[in-house]
Amino acid sequence: MIEKITSLQNQRIKKAIRLHSSRGRQVQNRMIVFGNREVARAIESGIEFEEIFCTETLWDDLDPGVRSCVSKSEAKVFLVVPEVFEKLAYGSRTSTLVGTAERPSTSFDSLGDQLASQKDLSLVLVLQAIEKPGNLGAILRSADACGIDAVLCADPLTDFFHPNVIRSSTGVVFQMPLVSGTTPEIQDWLASQEFGVFTAMLENASCFYEADLTGKVALVLGNEAKGLGENWVDKAYSSVKLPMRGQADSLNVSVTASVMMYEAMRQRS
Repeated sequence: MIEKITSLQNQRIKKAIRLHSSRGRQVQNRMIVFGNREVARAIESGIEFEEIFCTETLWDDLDPGVRSCVSKSEAKVFLVVPEVFEKLAYGSRTSTLVGTAERPSTSFDSLGDQLASQKDLSLVLVLQAIEKPGNLGAILRSADACGIDAVLCADPLTDFFHPNVIRSSTGVVFQMPLVSGTTPEIQDWLASQEFGVFTAMLENASCFYEADLTGKVALVLGNEAKGLGENWVDKAYSSVKLPMRGQADSLNVSVTASVMMYEAMRQRS
């Protein structure tokens, strides 16, 4: 049954608006998802929405495929008046669905064993201390396109389910196996699974295009400003870098990750 909400004082609306902030998401252990495509992909990936909000006009004009997807979920649908929806929607995205749900687990304890049991797991991406949500979302979008088996985030500095991560990834964040943990935890797991580790470095590194990426491979990239920490140096890892012919000495981390993932896909196909 579809219910209507007309007041900003409604407790559901107040709780949902608090999810705009990182603290609000942490306190409630919930996330807020904006966008018809993003909501639909989340549902298709098994996310169980608690609530989905939209205006009456939006609901009437909703794409039949998206409407069917929402109808198959167990989410409660609320029609809200435009004044309320403007406060609820993120930025200027007032013509798309807004959903709230419990945040999926990305803990190493809950997903590490699951990944270890996948015998065909052969190409993973490791990101250390990525800070900008837009970069993380763009990387996840490319990871999905390249068939990456999992993305492991070491010492993350951004919220995996920040609205900008979800939007930049076009919702594929919900379809990608994600693990977060400390750098030592992830390094130990890579060693236990016998991955060949290729670290993106600016110094003392060989040309990336000379690397053999056809085996069990982990590509590792670091923070936007500082790169990889010292704990990724002087180990049994292969340091690699992309050739740079101009004055710039590095690329945006999302661009670097995309180039490396596509080269790995090319070699493996």
